[in-house]
Amino acid sequence: MIKVETKKYEYDAVRVIQTENSKPLILFGAKATDIEQWAGIPQKKTLNPGSAETTGFQRTENQNRLRQLSSFYQNKENVVQNNLICSLRKLKGCKVEFLESQHSKMVGKLIIEFPDFYTASWLALFGLLRESLESRIGAVAVDTSSPKYLELKSRVGLFSEDNEANSEDIEDDTEGDSEGGIEAAIYEESHLNDFLEDIAIRHELLKELNNEEIDKDKFLGFDRVSLISFLLPITLVDGQHRLKGAVLAAEEIANNQRQEGLDLIKKGVSPEEVFSGLKNKYSRELPISLLMEDEPKEQVFQFVVINQKATPIGRSLLGTIISTTLTSEEMESVNERLLASGIALDDARAITWAVRNAASPFYGLVERGTQSEQKDLLQWNVMGSLISIFRELKGGKLFHAKNDYAKRWKEKFLTKSEIVRSDEFMDAYQEWSALDGPWQQVFIAFWNKVKQELSQDENPSRHNYWGNTRKSNIFNKISLTILASDFFKFLVTTKQVINSVDDINTLVNDWLEDVNRAYFDQDWELAGIKKDSPGIRARWAENWAEYRESPDQLPQAKSYRNAKKS
Repeated sequence: MIKVETKKYEYDAVRVIQTENSKPLILFGAKATDIEQWAGIPQKKTLNPGSAETTGFQRTENQNRLRQLSSFYQNKENVVQNNLICSLRKLKGCKVEFLESQHSKMVGKLIIEFPDFYTASWLALFGLLRESLESRIGAVAVDTSSPKYLELKSRVGLFSEDNEANSEDIEDDTEGDSEGGIEAAIYEESHLNDFLEDIAIRHELLKELNNEEIDKDKFLGFDRVSLISFLLPITLVDGQHRLKGAVLAAEEIANNQRQEGLDLIKKGVSPEEVFSGLKNKYSRELPISLLMEDEPKEQVFQFVVINQKATPIGRSLLGTIISTTLTSEEMESVNERLLASGIALDDARAITWAVRNAASPFYGLVERGTQSEQKDLLQWNVMGSLISIFRELKGGKLFHAKNDYAKRWKEKFLTKSEIVRSDEFMDAYQEWSALDGPWQQVFIAFWNKVKQELSQDENPSRHNYWGNTRKSNIFNKISLTILASDFFKFLVTTKQVINSVDDINTLVNDWLEDVNRAYFDQDWELAGIKKDSPGIRARWAENWAEYRESPDQLPQAKSYRNAKKS
């Protein structure tokens, strides 16, 4: 337990129990400046260095919206009726309890107590967060000779001369780690292990620092406020902009109370205490609904349902939130409830697997909804549709035709393929399409071979570059969908089964037998053309299909900008 003072808050509250099986709701009001002290707002974002991805589920802040809310709040007559939605966080040393009054079980006091993390050391904070994560997914041992540890160590001035001499070998080892097989890449579905490793490494580094002087506000990609957000006794599930807007309004009002501030300073109050006191004085009180539940799966469930049923969040961020905030066991237990609410969890898990699998050619090339992402990544829903063609064996349609060749192959050849054990259709399909079913290996093998044969990832200026959706002729929704659909067309027309993932290499070679490997590496003169339109999609599909069947001459470049008429 860390040795700091305890912060305590007390509020009048009402307890509501909706059903016999539901956890109690505590309804109360608190100043915005109080709430920001005891409610954490873990955000989903990528942190550098080390590319640590946090486990939060709140979106990064929209500064324009904050300014608008601040202006709204500064008008004393304005009222926001929406409650802030909160849940508990399970952490040693923190206590949140409702004490019912003598006269009614519904009315009472809400007590919030927790260590003053704001005065704790970096070592204590990282140690507490590490302990919290390890209680969910098991202890992690830090290899102090690993490339990741040594790289981060070098960033805080702890790099020894011996290690520096071997820096080239370290870099080579890092590259080698990414070449493992698919099995090695399918780690914990939630990827909480990644975040825990980032925390544990920093924790060990801080032990090694031995109280040397370090930055008070930032440490290796983590800022103090963000880190503390993971440790506070209450989690803000919904309403971060309303809260931050109210705090900003209080700050702006406090800054305008110059005479009141000067009077306090003349009485010997420090400027910091003056500002803090005025900010608290002019902070408005906000309504809160606190669910007395500390399970992370319940917090994510509430956040996802609230945001998808009200103002939907982007699918990429939604998928990232689900798959990086919960452990596999937690996801399984909440899956049925999300499905009943119209939200498919397995889809998000499948996409995240393909995006984060180092063996996948889409690794790091698909949007995930975090603020630090580069532009021109493949859209999350496009990745989902590509996965659906292989996993669900549907959607394999060429844009100029009506036949679904993935569905046709499923109906005619799936049960004849030895890659699945059963010759009963439903059993075979269930095995194939399971989250970790054979489709995964086929998907990876197919796209790696396509990338190898038809593209390159070294020169972004070439038209067959693998990784820029705006400029590449191949790495975009239209071309990738055409290639996947046409492959299944080839399997159907040539009556091919898949007995093993090893078959994919030969099947793709046969499919592309006479195809010019420079097909996508030419200027299609697309300036000013909206690629993702029905006529252009149909034109590209027709060009490819006709060329592959009669590959004597590449289609004229200018034909790709001419929309096919329906």
